Amino acid sequence: MRLRYLFLLPALALRLAHGAETVQLATYYEYVPWFVPGQPSAGLNARLASKLNGMSGGRYHFESVYIPRRRLDVLLQNGKVTMVVPWVHPRFFDDPGRTRYLWTAGLMDDESLVVSPRAAPLEYDGPDSLRGKRFGAPSGHRFPDLEPLIAAGEITRVDVPQIKNALQMIVSNRRLDFTIVDRSTLDALRNDAFMDPALLHVASRPRTASYERGMLVPLDKPELYRFLQGAVAALRNDSNWLGPHRRSPENRQAPADK
Repeated sequence: MRLRYLFLLPALALRLAHGAETVQLATYYEYVPWFVPGQPSAGLNARLASKLNGMSGGRYHFESVYIPRRRLDVLLQNGKVTMVVPWVHPRFFDDPGRTRYLWTAGLMDDESLVVSPRAAPLEYDGPDSLRGKRFGAPSGHRFPDLEPLIAAGEITRVDVPQIKNALQMIVSNRRLDFTIVDRSTLDALRNDAFMDPALLHVASRPRTASYERGMLVPLDKPELYRFLQGAVAALRNDSNWLGPHRRSPENRQAPADK
């Protein structure tokens, strides 16, 4: 009899999987620590998907996916795909009042840094301190506090595929004065083969105070939102799941970029 039940378990698991609602756990960060191209089970996004699947009891099946930011905006607007966007803040999606989307509590804390070549270090003292400089920025990412200076030609924006490319250009002294990178990403890239931290200067003043990275949930998914709120509360009590990326700075402020 016990053997018979053992044979039934895979079929039961398959039925549960088919009955689960598929949710895309979509990140537009195609770099560490969030996503590792070619390694679907690596990165914090995949780790989060695995955690949520284990907590959902077969109700949801979360899939970790990378979607470029412009495409992600279109999909969110169309609302045809069940999707959650983790690792973000309301300001990233023009939703400071939290009225366009539902927002969970924070999964982790982060802060935005100004990074320049060690050979020509910059100290940050507000946007005006970056006048006359060449700025390496990931394509599709917006920086509202710098936009007036960029539009006026007082900061020259140089688009790059992703932040890793901007850091490579700074390390090799290739005509960039600075870039902006979150501390979580900079920490994750320090052991990358292309990186020599000795060639980088991180401004002593962060560009933003620390802020929370939570999850964006569509307004028409209140039940999914309730599940995720409970899941986030449980994850915040787990001191190990984020590994070295766990942060809890005291002073939080909405970041300026997206």
